[in-house]
Amino acid sequence: MFNRFIPYEQDFEIWRRSGYPGVSEETYRYIDFLTDPSDDQSPREGTLWRHQWEAFLRVIYCHEVLGKEQIGKQGLLLNIVTGGGKTALMAAIIAWLRVAHDVHKFVVLCPNLIVRDRLEADFEGGRIFRERQLIPDWADCKPEDFVLTTLGGGKGGGGWANLFSSNIILGNIHQFYTSNKSGQSNLSALLNGPDFVLFNDEAHNSPAPEWDATLQRLAFKTKLRIDLTATPERADGQTPDSDLIYEYSIQDALADGLVKTPVVYQPSIQMVELTYTDARTGERRRVEEIDWEEVDRLGLTATQWVTDDEPMRQQMAIALQRLKEQEQRAKGRYQPILFVVAVCKADAEKAAQTLNHYFKVKTLLVTEDSDEEERRKAHELGKALRSGNPYKAVVSVLMLREGWDVPEVGVILLLRKFSSKVYGQQVIGRGLRRVRLPSVAPEEPQICAIVDHPKLEHQWLWDIFNAKKRENVSIDDLFDETEDLPPPLPRQELTKPHLVIAIPPELPCYEDEEFVVEVQSRTAEPRADWKQLLESIEYHDEGVEITRVDIRSVQGRELGAEKWRSSQAPPEIHESPTPYTPRPTEDQLRDMIKARLLEIAEELVDEAGYAPILYKDKVYSALLHHIRAKFLGGKSLGMCEREELEYAWRMLPQVKERVRNIPGLIGGIVKYGDQ
Repeated sequence: MFNRFIPYEQDFEIWRRSGYPGVSEETYRYIDFLTDPSDDQSPREGTLWRHQWEAFLRVIYCHEVLGKEQIGKQGLLLNIVTGGGKTALMAAIIAWLRVAHDVHKFVVLCPNLIVRDRLEADFEGGRIFRERQLIPDWADCKPEDFVLTTLGGGKGGGGWANLFSSNIILGNIHQFYTSNKSGQSNLSALLNGPDFVLFNDEAHNSPAPEWDATLQRLAFKTKLRIDLTATPERADGQTPDSDLIYEYSIQDALADGLVKTPVVYQPSIQMVELTYTDARTGERRRVEEIDWEEVDRLGLTATQWVTDDEPMRQQMAIALQRLKEQEQRAKGRYQPILFVVAVCKADAEKAAQTLNHYFKVKTLLVTEDSDEEERRKAHELGKALRSGNPYKAVVSVLMLREGWDVPEVGVILLLRKFSSKVYGQQVIGRGLRRVRLPSVAPEEPQICAIVDHPKLEHQWLWDIFNAKKRENVSIDDLFDETEDLPPPLPRQELTKPHLVIAIPPELPCYEDEEFVVEVQSRTAEPRADWKQLLESIEYHDEGVEITRVDIRSVQGRELGAEKWRSSQAPPEIHESPTPYTPRPTEDQLRDMIKARLLEIAEELVDEAGYAPILYKDKVYSALLHHIRAKFLGGKSLGMCEREELEYAWRMLPQVKERVRNIPGLIGGIVKYGDQ
């Protein structure tokens, strides 16, 4: 995404060094209040970090000097890495607008309950303003004067009276949708009240149609819109319509020592044993041993390498070895957490069972079915050490990403393949936030260990983090961050902004007599014949399971620094005497099929570039009819016997892969499903 502020960088530097000419007297006084008395180009200690200060000044410059006609007509976008303190920056902008522009109403929109709960904890009672010393003594307000109402927060939020009387309104974006009566009421209250400043947190979600429509409905009452995100690009190639004015990347944060250094570990595999099973009867037909170099010809799905029983245990053993190392580094000051990311509820439950009962590691499971108490525990994992029996692991199905900030996350185990850059970066971001305690020195090296698998093909994700390698490190040595971590790369600064060439938003199509160059769309054209495409899919009844993996070693790679690679001996895995989960009942099987099918629908809709919350039900319905026709003889799930249900359950992975591989099929269901 192009930084629209680059053409103004040179004038901006002159402006700040000249004493901020062109701003109001109140703005100048507030900037002076936040400025370090000994360095007029830096923020005062305890207020903003350096990059927050840079973003803050650019917002002021755009709003008061350039104006919306030059930049930010739809809003200003700040792209700041996870752990970079977006909330404190938001609070500084609120304080400035209150003190210098007499703005009393601020609306903060967020995409989910996790982000909402985190923001509520920061803003409630003016906490963030107090902790960051953002309100001057001479101002006509105090931190506690910023009255907060949280829509749906269970503390009396909502209703016209609260929306009118509060200074900061915090809500999930869906609570302003016109598709429900509550959203209509909340939206009406905003539109009938005073003008406000709008913060669109986690703004990469905003291209979803109804989200975008809601922002447009609020536009005429919005004095200023600020979008914030760590990942502006979406899987469908869309980006927020606001103008990007500041970027603070993972490389910048690593150079500043603001986040942990990510280190990726992958197994180096020698031999694989495969067991073939009849999907209809569950009968095991044959066993085959195959060399790692030959395994691709079998067409195994990527997730089998981390979700079949034996590979999952081995990946977990590698992750727990990393967790033990992290506990040695913590020295009892805090409890490092293993964060396990699964692709579906069934895999998550299996992972939690394996950790709890096989490895005897106290593990918390968080899915869409989790109650408020389990969600609270997820937020407070880092504070549980004093309980004497803290959780050491948490398993989630993409429930814990944006807004879930537990600095104690020291190991991330990936039990899923990411096809979305957004989700991939968000998940890794959960482990980037540094542990900040009085007993942990700011200069103390901290790492986040990520356990990956080569068959998940995440090299694109590690490229985003600038992956480097080093060879010939001793196999049995533990990773030592004090010796093995080289100094971070220096920050990349833009020194000659006037030489930057602006890239047009769209590449034109060129034609001549010799050739034609056309721009290809990143999303396939929706297929009106989607029903025929579904009917034409063919399946095979033989499934394959990975039942043994011989690991040669575990390879480690640092991200974002100099070239090195570590190699360690594989962990020992003892045989499991009993299965991990009891055999489900017929009713449980029906629920499992429906739940997994809904998850598949959501994943396919998101990968196709549509908003899952709006269209997953439509795709779910189409896939359910498809399964009934292909595997159940046209019968509903409620009329099927156990053998039929087990057959359908075993075939779901094939359904997902085959539907995913037909371009335009999901788009066709979304666009033409009602016709």
